[in-house]
Amino acid sequence: MSYVDLYKRGGNEAVKINPPTGADFHITSRGSDWAWAVFCVMFFCAIVMVLLMFRKTANDRLAYYTAIAPCVFMGIAYFTIASNLGWIPVRAKYNHVRTSTQQQHPGVRQIFYARYVGWFMALPWPVIQASLMGKTPIWQIAFNIAMTEVFTVCFLIAACVHSTYKWGYMTIGCGGAIVAMISVMTTTRHLVRAKKDGELWKGFNIYFGLVMFFWAIYPICFGITDGGNVLQPDSALIFYGILDIILYAFLPCLWVPIASYIGISNMGYNFSDAEAGMTTSNTMATVASPAMSPTPKTPKTPKTPATGKKAKKSMA
Repeated sequence: MSYVDLYKRGGNEAVKINPPTGADFHITSRGSDWAWAVFCVMFFCAIVMVLLMFRKTANDRLAYYTAIAPCVFMGIAYFTIASNLGWIPVRAKYNHVRTSTQQQHPGVRQIFYARYVGWFMALPWPVIQASLMGKTPIWQIAFNIAMTEVFTVCFLIAACVHSTYKWGYMTIGCGGAIVAMISVMTTTRHLVRAKKDGELWKGFNIYFGLVMFFWAIYPICFGITDGGNVLQPDSALIFYGILDIILYAFLPCLWVPIASYIGISNMGYNFSDAEAGMTTSNTMATVASPAMSPTPKTPKTPKTPATGKKAKKSMA
């Protein structure tokens, strides 16, 4: 077999293997190629964070956990999207996008529910990172997470609804996002200010300011893609992909050096080595293959006194 034959057999065939049956507006091989690129970026960031994490002791890994999780979740989501899986056909409400093969107007649009599932799992983590900077109480963090899930669930339902009621769900979702932002910018911000640490205060404002900015673009993106049917699915995938890389890969990974520079202890988290069962001299090799502790010796049984001869001497 020649090189040309191998080249012809190669390439991205996800759209051919998993055809978008029943959808008038769907991604093409170019859109799938872009989704594969986003998948690679997500898992590359996750792998780098994992390798760097194992160079730290257990007490210093908190920041890495919060960066690895969103990268992995969105990597799985984009693997599904790139494979042209995890979608449903939904008839568009507006006839902005047309194709020559569609049999009804408006046509049927390909909606990737896998994207919203990825958001559901990944979106809480940037909010958790910002909340950790002020040592926000766990119940307040749980509330913030719940509001992010309101955002993702409502946007998922809005994408799957044909009628104009989709905008009602979108409005509720935006309300959940606004509540989460206000919660972090009031409760957590006051806690950060109370610490009177200039570096911590500056890092919090810059980081969560970027999170809020890019988070606020998502409703606009939804309105011209899955909601308003203005952009083709390939163009929508590029728009979403850029936002997802920034919000779920770049910013969470950026938070790791920020947290390392500020110091977890300055955020209010003081972990001792005894709690983790490790010392600062532990390496990845010693953690993976800890030394075996010596087996304790069994205590010797006391000797029973000899009663025969001693008894005769006493009688004599």
